[in-house]
Amino acid sequence: MSREVLPGVFELFFPRAIVNAYVVLADVPTIIDTGTPGGAGRIRSMLAKAGVAERDVGRILLTHRHADHASNAVDLARTTGATVHVSPADAPYFEGGREQPRPRPATALGRLLVPYVKVALPWTLDALAVEPSLSDSATVGPFRVIATPGHTEGHVSILWEQRGILFTGDAAANLTGVGPHPAADDPEQAEASFATLAGYEFESACFGHGRTLKTGARAKFHSG
Repeated sequence: MSREVLPGVFELFFPRAIVNAYVVLADVPTIIDTGTPGGAGRIRSMLAKAGVAERDVGRILLTHRHADHASNAVDLARTTGATVHVSPADAPYFEGGREQPRPRPATALGRLLVPYVKVALPWTLDALAVEPSLSDSATVGPFRVIATPGHTEGHVSILWEQRGILFTGDAAANLTGVGPHPAADDPEQAEASFATLAGYEFESACFGHGRTLKTGARAKFHSG
């Protein structure tokens, strides 16, 4: 299912991992995360729904290296010609074949989910040329990078400051309420990263997992 959750922000839900990918009509059409394996065609359909030709996609931003967020990037980079931007710490995993660490439970829900996640997703990625440009406080077009390590070492969140929209990746989830993602490589670091997000100004939050909050999102991070 795809829908326009905010003006110019299209969300595509992948039920296999209860995960979202986004097409954003910014200075150039931008894809933020690319969903679960085999989903490139669904993202192409979402681009069409947003009125975007594949050749017009200007960039692909990946919040982190997990396969529910980074699959289809190889296919989409090839067909769009867009540069794929990742964090420097996660970049080596996109060279192909490098085994990823498995996450640990970070919440009670995580104790239920992590055993499934460990067997449901691949833990290596196909080789992909990437630009390791997503360093803390860097800007890519209108997007500001916020380093939010913990879920993975190189995890980042993306803030569209002009619009007041935060794309959390897995630095936060909105499953049973807004809080840290249920699983992380380093749960304590992930909790600290979640807390840092409340220090930024934003009105809306688009999550890797969970429904978008259109208004009053920042207050949920203070109370979460």
